[in-house]
Amino acid sequence: MAVTFIGDVHGWSDRLERLIAKLKPPLVFVGDLIDRGPDALAVLQRVHALCASGQAHCLLGNHEYALLRGIGAPLLGIKPDPDIYAAWHLRFGGAAVLQACGVDSEDTAGLRHALGAHLEWMARLPWVMEGSEGRSHWIAVHAGLDESPLKPQLKQLHEGWSHDDGHPAALFDKQRAFVIPHDLPEEWCVISGHTPLAEAVVTPQRILCDTSGGMPSRPLSAVVWPEGRIISSEP
Repeated sequence: MAVTFIGDVHGWSDRLERLIAKLKPPLVFVGDLIDRGPDALAVLQRVHALCASGQAHCLLGNHEYALLRGIGAPLLGIKPDPDIYAAWHLRFGGAAVLQACGVDSEDTAGLRHALGAHLEWMARLPWVMEGSEGRSHWIAVHAGLDESPLKPQLKQLHEGWSHDDGHPAALFDKQRAFVIPHDLPEEWCVISGHTPLAEAVVTPQRILCDTSGGMPSRPLSAVVWPEGRIISSEP
């Protein structure tokens, strides 16, 4: 079955809607739904609904991670971290989420109320997903994998928050953009977003699909696996 991977949306609902109109489920969002763009709530509502209906799945991105660590996530036993929260709204682009929610940075209760059920949904997002078609296999993780052996990386990522060190490389490290595990089987492909590129990159073992970076003038891209076809939000 073909699977379509969608790059980092970053709060731009208009380009998301243009792209979705061109796609067929199942869809996999590679994370970073929020921050920078003006319509975080609309994006969360759309993607959350697609996932609830079984048409899509979504990975945890470093921007969702920073929000959850900053504001606190009772579901995960994570207390609010003021330093991470400050970094989220000052450096990560979280100010756009605050504006979309109609609250200021001091009103974390108001932010929680505005985000509502989306917060718990984000807290439950997986750190890695896998799938296959015949002998071909895909692995999706927000920033990618490193060169170390594959199986230990996958085990740790499937366990997610239980291995959290405060700055997980699989969500944050742009050095992973063109890297694969040294023992990755030939028929397997690692798929990620996180590193914004002028065009999506598609090779037999590595796909990078973030072309927006959350910037106003850049398109949102999707890649259909296993054929490798690239679809853009722009005409």
